[in-house]
Amino acid sequence: MSFTANIDPNKVPQLLESMENQGYAVLENAVTDEGLARFRYWIDEISAGAGKGYHAIFGDVEKIDHTPLAELSESADFRQLMQLMAEKSLGRRLADQNILAVLRCVQGESGKKKSNTFHYDASVITALLPIEIPQEGEARGDLILFPNLRRFRSSVLFNVLEKTLMQNRLSRYLLTKAIKHRLVKPMTLYLQPGNIYFFHGYRSFHANGTCDPAFRRATALFHFGDPHYGSALTRSIIKVNRLLAK
Repeated sequence: MSFTANIDPNKVPQLLESMENQGYAVLENAVTDEGLARFRYWIDEISAGAGKGYHAIFGDVEKIDHTPLAELSESADFRQLMQLMAEKSLGRRLADQNILAVLRCVQGESGKKKSNTFHYDASVITALLPIEIPQEGEARGDLILFPNLRRFRSSVLFNVLEKTLMQNRLSRYLLTKAIKHRLVKPMTLYLQPGNIYFFHGYRSFHANGTCDPAFRRATALFHFGDPHYGSALTRSIIKVNRLLAK
């Protein structure tokens, strides 16, 4: 049985139109049941050593080599799909870049600290694959999204200043309170394992909502297309993001 299905680079125009019009796009049943089972088996293995708290793998080659995460990120069709989406979004060719693959397991009390951490990604395209989404408990850790809130910035410095203003503890706290009291209304995506959800991570302010600590929320994230590729400042930001994601 194939690991993936329904990943077709010819669907790029349709996906981009959906992302622009409704804020996200979805490839349904993009990963087969066999593929999800392999992901879950791998997650069970690494979670055994990490305990029942939050843990993440942030693109560390030695940790993801020969894993389902690497297999999907290295798929030729998936790579072509992500690159075409990023280049058409920016309206220009991109230098040779790799897909940055991330595994996040939100669970336990420590997982609460990693919820509602609203941020912009450094990448043009973010693809999210739900692997395990709680079906019980009070909170599933849904994806909360303010889609296409800003444009792609030409200045890396302006991008950094903007993110600094919006991605601090106080700003996140105030936004979470505003959402709770329905002063602002973000988009909420109820994630289905096996689907792949695409959005403009660079342009969309987003976070996972609170997840019931008794259950595990496991997702794979794939980032492609740095508009400021080659910038020393961008490289520094990515290093900081890796530390924060662990």
